[in-house]
Amino acid sequence: MKKVLFFVFLAVAMALSAQEVQLTNGVYEQKEVVTADSVKAGTLYTRALEALSDWAGSQQRSKANVDVQDKDEGLVVYKGKLYLGYGKQNFMYGWDTFADFTLKVRCKDGRAQISVTVPSLTYYWTANNDEVTVPITEVLPTFQYKGKMLIKKASKALAPKVPQEVDIIIKTIGKRIANPVDDDF
Repeated sequence: MKKVLFFVFLAVAMALSAQEVQLTNGVYEQKEVVTADSVKAGTLYTRALEALSDWAGSQQRSKANVDVQDKDEGLVVYKGKLYLGYGKQNFMYGWDTFADFTLKVRCKDGRAQISVTVPSLTYYWTANNDEVTVPITEVLPTFQYKGKMLIKKASKALAPKVPQEVDIIIKTIGKRIANPVDDDF
C-alpha cells in the first residue's frame, strides 16, 4: 500500500511540475492586486517607487529603472532585466541569462495592481560579450529558436524559471507596498 501511495504522489508531483507556461499575446504576464486598507493612492505611489529600488538593490545582477512615473495617475512603470542564472555551455564559457521585463504598479485608494510582463530573454555569452535577445515565444513553452547562437542548453535550464522569478518580484513589491517599513530614526 505504501508503494502505491508513493507512486501516486510521485505522479501528481510530476504532473504539477510539468505545467506549461501560458503566454498571452506573445508575452508572459502575471498580475496581482494588493490591498492596503485606508491608505491613500499617493502613499501607495510613494511606496511603489521605494519598493522596486529596495528589490533591485538586493539583486546582484538584476537591473531596473523607472520608465514612467505619474503621481496624478498613481502609475509607476519600471523596465529592466531580471537575472535568471548562468547556463554553462562548455568547460569554460556559458550564457548569462536575463528576462527582459516591464513592471507596472497602478495605485488607487486602498489598493495597488502590480503587473509584470516578459516579452523576451537576453543571453550574454561570457567569452566575448556577444548577446542575443530572443522573443519568449521562441523559448517557452517549447524551444523553437533557430538563430545562429547556441542557446538551447541554457534556455532549457533557465527559461522555465521565469514564472517563479516574476512571482518573487510581485510578492516582494506587494509586501512592501502593503506593509511599509518603519523608518524611525
